[in-house]
Amino acid sequence: MVSFIATLVSIVISMLMFTGFVQWAQAGVANVMTAAAASQQVVIDKAAQQYVQDNGLTIAALATASTPTTISAQTLINAGYLPSGFSTTNVFGQLWQLQVLQPSSGVLQSVVFSTGGRAISDTRHLVQIAAQAGAQGGFVPYAGQNGSASMSASNAYGAYGAWTVPLTGFTNPGSGHLFSLLAFTNTQTNNSYLYRVQVANHPELNEMQTDLGMTDTGGTKHNVTGAATVTADTLQNSGGGQLNSDQGGSLELGGNNSQAGAGTPYVDFHLAGQGVQDYNARIINDSNNHLTITAANGQAALGVQGTIQPGSIASPDTYCSTNGQAAANADGSGQWLSCQYHQWLPIGGRWLRYGYSIAQNGTQISAPTCPSGGSAGVVITPQNFSVDDTAVVNYGVSGSGPWTVYITDGQGSAIGGAEASVGTYCAY
Repeated sequence: MVSFIATLVSIVISMLMFTGFVQWAQAGVANVMTAAAASQQVVIDKAAQQYVQDNGLTIAALATASTPTTISAQTLINAGYLPSGFSTTNVFGQLWQLQVLQPSSGVLQSVVFSTGGRAISDTRHLVQIAAQAGAQGGFVPYAGQNGSASMSASNAYGAYGAWTVPLTGFTNPGSGHLFSLLAFTNTQTNNSYLYRVQVANHPELNEMQTDLGMTDTGGTKHNVTGAATVTADTLQNSGGGQLNSDQGGSLELGGNNSQAGAGTPYVDFHLAGQGVQDYNARIINDSNNHLTITAANGQAALGVQGTIQPGSIASPDTYCSTNGQAAANADGSGQWLSCQYHQWLPIGGRWLRYGYSIAQNGTQISAPTCPSGGSAGVVITPQNFSVDDTAVVNYGVSGSGPWTVYITDGQGSAIGGAEASVGTYCAY
């Protein structure tokens, strides 16, 4: 009897010990699950925070104060913010998501939460996971959880009451799900990036905020190609560089052939060793469509190793505004005129000789072709002659061009051997 009682007591003690072991084992498994869920939450929180920081302006173009932008865990994997093979669900089968609101312009509020799967029914585990996930970790509670009337399933709470986020605007995953409140992101932090593509409503992303160097660390200079229009205050070629237009084209100043200019274009030259000066020589296009070359001292010299062709814009004996100007005859003959006392006159005077010859009685003299404004004229000068008993020598021409030379005596007879020099002129 005593032996039976002892055996019974031994069995009871063994059963009690086994029950404690089972409870201990169950607690151990729960601890492992909560630790795994918390560590995964920390990893995805960091990835989500970096993604929002790098893509803030793109997200800001989509998110509003009431409608969030949703980014899946798979998107973070595809973008390289989470490692390949990272599970998009936690140990409870809940799917991780990132959502971002823009409560005010340029300010992003980001949260990470788990949705779907099995709700975490043990509130102790729910709180434990949130605590292990750090300051960002939290959860969506059950109504009145742990006897607290302030716990509402319409809010998310941080571990130990660190923060409270109303789920208005965000997707509410329901009680028993994990939640993280990420730091607010100011989209202006992305201004250090220069975007190659256009971002809607953010032109500043395509604007440089510092000098751009095109020489790499090895000293190699690189080209800028494919530009349509380059607008700049100053175009400077360093080290004796060249402005090369060997593909044809043109250099347009003050406007172009499709757009009127707003200013007066000019080109300034600065001679080395002259110190700081406005210009040493200047080429300017004035309002009369004239090209003017002037120097700092008001003088200028033009050295040409070829030909100069002035415009055919002047007519003899007409008004000109500036004495000393030169132009060609408007008839296209090529005759040069100069402005003398505000009147266009041929260079060389009013009588310009076009031909010279030695003539005898009866010689025909052709009239010159005079540019517009000129009249053909002839001058005959005796060269040699003999005098007969009439004691008269007559020199002259007849006609209006061509002319016939006559050298006769008092009876009108030709004087043999007599000669005259004949010059033909254009008179103005």
